[in-house]
Formats: sequence, C-alpha cells, structure tokens
Amino acid sequence: MPTGLVDQVDARIRSDQRTRRLFVVWQNPETRQFVHVAHLDVDVDGQYVFEYEPDAEQVPGFDGFAAFPDLHHRYRSDRLFPFFTNRVLSPRRMEYETYLDALDITDDEQAPVELLARSGGTRATDTVHIVPEPLTEPDGRQVLLFLASGTRHLESASERISRLSTGDELLLRPEPDNPVNPNALLLDNTTGEPVGWVPDYLLDVVGDYRARGPVQVFVERANGPDAPPHLRLLCRLEAQPSPSGG
Repeated sequence: MPTGLVDQVDARIRSDQRTRRLFVVWQNPETRQFVHVAHLDVDVDGQYVFEYEPDAEQVPGFDGFAAFPDLHHRYRSDRLFPFFTNRVLSPRRMEYETYLDALDITDDEQAPVELLARSGGTRATDTVHIVPEPLTEPDGRQVLLFLASGTRHLESASERISRLSTGDELLLRPEPDNPVNPNALLLDNTTGEPVGWVPDYLLDVVGDYRARGPVQVFVERANGPDAPPHLRLLCRLEAQPSPSGG
C-alpha cells in the first residue's frame, strides 16, 4: 500500500465525518506490491460512490477493474455494487451466523459494508483487499479492526489463540528474516509467543502509524479451534498520531 494513506485518513477526519470510506488495495501479481488504487464511500443518505485515486492510471500493471472500466468516472449507486457484495458471505449460506459471530458483528451491524470492513473482502480468485478507514474515538485515537493472517502456519498458534481473551494486548515484532516478506510483523502474546501476523496489505499503514505516534494492538475476539484459520483472531489496532504528525 502506498505511503500517504494515513495522511488521507487524517484529511478526511478533519474535513468530513459524515461518510464511511473503504480503501481498495490491489496487489500487483508480478511485483507483489500492494497499491491503494480506489475507494468506496457510503454517504449519509445511503448512496454508494466508487472512485479511482487520481494516480491509479500510473500504477504499473493496473488497468482498472472490469466492473468499473473508466478510471476517471465517479460511479454512484443506491445499492452496494456487486463488485463488493460478492466479497462477503451470502446470508443464505449455512455458515453465515458462524461467520458473523467470528467477526464479532451483532444483528444490527450486518450491513455488507461492515462485513467488508472486518473481513478484508479477500477472494481467492483475485488480488484485491478492502481496508476500512479507521474510526476515530473522542480522544483522537484511530481504531482499525483486522483479522490476523497466517495463523495456520504457526506451530501451536491455535492453542495460544485459545488462551487469549478480549482486551489482551498483542505485541508487534518485526521479522526481517521472514522468507516471504522481510517487512513482516508478527503478533505475539504477552509472553513473546507468536499467534499470527499483521496482513501484508496493512504493513504500510501500520508502519505509518508507528512512525507518527504510539500504536497498540489488542485482541478483539479470539475464536475457537472450530473457526476457519483465517477467522481465528480478530484484532483491534489503536493508534494515537502525534499532533505534529510525527
């Protein structure tokens, strides 16, 4: 994800708190680089607006999405675009209630936008990820929920997650020797044992926040071993950017 996304969040917090924004992040299949290419706004009147970022056409290898072919057009709809609804589990699926429970979503929060925000909207058939604009608390803290990645690849992680409780702090630990991504950030329990990773598509965002002020990660919900691996651990990132921005 490109640097500057945190600055965009700050600007929107100052200028307009009336809408919910989801950032659309695309991963170049060749370079594996994550790039913020578009965003979806949900207006107070319930209208959905999709728009590419101004520099999206300059991103190497990116030609736009088939559902939104014009990189210069602002798309509007009274309903959530299928491009996004297809990224959340259908309520008709038998496992839907389990899915909601794992994401800690209550009955009055079942809007597809909230499901996208917490799940990341990732599909096995493409390289798109959805990142919600952090919510801002009255004291200025910026809060972002995300699912820990790679839990199935860590020995004994399932057992450690089962011992976690809501509110437990998770420690961020750089992993420069990671064979896949030298910028990887492990999530450790308080005894220094790993329980997962920060998703790769969030690394630049977390890095920007850490450069600007204190960042803490807490357990929002630790799901049981019967939950799918990618839903085992829902995390809550809290950032307190300094007034000067760094």
